[in-house]
Amino acid sequence: MTGQQLKLGILDCDQLHDSLRAQYVSYAHMMQTLFMQVAPSIDFAVYSVIDGVYPEEVDECDGYIITGSKSSAYDNDEWIGTLRNYIRTLASQNKKMVGICFGHQLLAHVLGGIAQKNEGGWGVGVKSSDIMASPEWMEPKVESYSLLVSHQDQVVQLPANATVIASSDYCPNAAFQMGDSVLGFQGHPEFMRGYSRQLMEMRRGIIPDDVIEGGLASLFDETDHLLIAKWIVNFLSAAD
Repeated sequence: MTGQQLKLGILDCDQLHDSLRAQYVSYAHMMQTLFMQVAPSIDFAVYSVIDGVYPEEVDECDGYIITGSKSSAYDNDEWIGTLRNYIRTLASQNKKMVGICFGHQLLAHVLGGIAQKNEGGWGVGVKSSDIMASPEWMEPKVESYSLLVSHQDQVVQLPANATVIASSDYCPNAAFQMGDSVLGFQGHPEFMRGYSRQLMEMRRGIIPDDVIEGGLASLFDETDHLLIAKWIVNFLSAAD
């Protein structure tokens, strides 16, 4: 299987705010827009897991991406409990999974780690992370990468058999891998600057003003979203 023959299932974990939906549609739509830039022939299937929609069979797709969400990995919502169980099912069959932000936290939380609110508060805007390990799928090699972020939760303890892939002072577990089937990134390669800007503006009064102003200023920084997308395709396409 090559990246161009990949069928990717997107487990969509949120519904965008009404004011954002007309322009950005959904997390699944943003994911498709991202991956089509690096592997245009990928076949997508979208499952709105927040609405209880799942694949009929695990093997409907070659791998699955778990999107971001305004919810927390440790919340007790029924749909999150169902998704936790589905992750366990996928893991038991060594099905490839990639988590983004909430998805990253949920994978760690379900598979033996801990996700919780960060004592350091919100992370918004463009953040850089240093590479701590470079598996074969991480081509081309770099020493660090930058991504848009928007989170107040993070993974504070990884599962016992997980490897830290990327780290920063603010987010020590910025990316991790478990074996050949599980990968998580705290950052959002699918986010666009305009979406990030609108999220920050909507959260004034929730996020401290100085954090928002720093995040807005960082939007002028370059991001490595296409590199991360390529890495994810490489990971999902690699033989087990």
